[in-house]
Amino acid sequence: MSAVGFKGAGAILLLCLWLAKAAAWAEPLLSASQMQHLKQKGKITYCIDPDWLPFEALSKQAKHTGISAEYIRLLQKMLPVPLELYPTSDWPASLQAAKDRHCDLLTLAMPTPSRLEYLNFSKTYLDVPNVVVTTKDKAFIRSVADIPDSAPIGIRAGFGTLELYQQRYPQLQLVPFHSYEQGLVQVQAGNLYGMLGNMGSISFSLQQNSITNLKIAGRLAEDTLLSLACRNDDPVLLEIFDTLLAQISPEQKQQINNHWLAIRYDQGFDYELFWQMLLAFVLLISIVSISYLKLKKLNQALTEANIRLEQLSQHDPLTGLYNRQYFEPRVQQALALCQRQQLPLTLAMMDLDHFKQINDNLGHNFGDQCLKDFATLCQSQFQRKDDLLVRYGGEEFVLVSVGCDAETMQELLQDFLQRLEAHQVQLNKQQGHCTVSIGWYCDIPPSDMDSETLVELADQALYLAKDAGRNCLVRSKAVVSSSPDC
Repeated sequence: MSAVGFKGAGAILLLCLWLAKAAAWAEPLLSASQMQHLKQKGKITYCIDPDWLPFEALSKQAKHTGISAEYIRLLQKMLPVPLELYPTSDWPASLQAAKDRHCDLLTLAMPTPSRLEYLNFSKTYLDVPNVVVTTKDKAFIRSVADIPDSAPIGIRAGFGTLELYQQRYPQLQLVPFHSYEQGLVQVQAGNLYGMLGNMGSISFSLQQNSITNLKIAGRLAEDTLLSLACRNDDPVLLEIFDTLLAQISPEQKQQINNHWLAIRYDQGFDYELFWQMLLAFVLLISIVSISYLKLKKLNQALTEANIRLEQLSQHDPLTGLYNRQYFEPRVQQALALCQRQQLPLTLAMMDLDHFKQINDNLGHNFGDQCLKDFATLCQSQFQRKDDLLVRYGGEEFVLVSVGCDAETMQELLQDFLQRLEAHQVQLNKQQGHCTVSIGWYCDIPPSDMDSETLVELADQALYLAKDAGRNCLVRSKAVVSSSPDC
């Protein structure tokens, strides 16, 4: 055979091998009977939890978003029929829709005894650690055994975790909440020892609500194992989706997790690591002790400078109260919280009466002493965790308080007026008295109210208090029509 003939035979052989591989690549993921089953259905409907970010939710435009939305997009590429969302109002409604066969799938669900009565569950495709959130003064939690039996622990209502923990740990005093945010607020207030939940939801809620005085205190042994839940009167669906989920690569899963889950928690104290680091530290000190001491002094100076800078940026240097720059974002957070949780919100504008005359007659140093005494009395009168006191400017101050009803706040403000009037300001041999006019708003704020409107309502009430003779308080007429309390 000629060289040309050998080359031709080799080319044909390579072509045959390539065609064989191409045929293997083109082999369908689903069997013919499974494909026929899907075509007979025409479409597959699915339900989600409409308010469970970062895992899944419905956006304001009624669009499916979150981790499960990423998986649905990958699954849709492998299916010959459309995946259609069946929208519901909340997670219990989604469970009921699956039970009533309005939807074929639940995108993320945990198998529990009650759900196995009407659902089949795929292999786990999302494994999220369960954690406990506490205030920062609580110790690290290594297991459920570290939680005091008598301590109330918050947990999300309607989720499979609640059913499973009630069965496994009957000694726990579990308190269900409709949202993680509600439970975290109660942890902040000291009404709960902690809040239990999966790490993704807990971290997301802490970040979204700018909650900085809580910590993830420990990871529990049990993880939240999430699967696709298929209606159990259609077992072929479970076979199909187990097959398709197996095609999603670990790299794709990691990419989705990296996009939606940013997680940190308190790891506790590792004694083995401590001794290793201590040995390395001693060796390092013996070699570079002089450099270390210099670096330590420099770091200490930088830390102290940063603390002073933060204090200056957030606090009024004369009274020690927060300043107006700090007030703006905090009042917006308080307003948003009260609108979501339907809590009463108080904003009181307080203006020292005839303060210019005090400065003119007794001097600016005495006027400064009046401001400092006023701030001290404020701090002793309004001591709740959610009370915020601000020097708004000059002789004007602001109180922001969350959760206090109008009747109680009326008594607190009236008592403060009387305490201030009776207080004697002293500086060297000078003596004097101060009074204050207060305009205040207190109500559950409507959803369309913004912070500017809130401040304006209290400011208008303040002018009414001044017109009424000063040394009195007036509640905003936008809330209640009443004569000034002078």
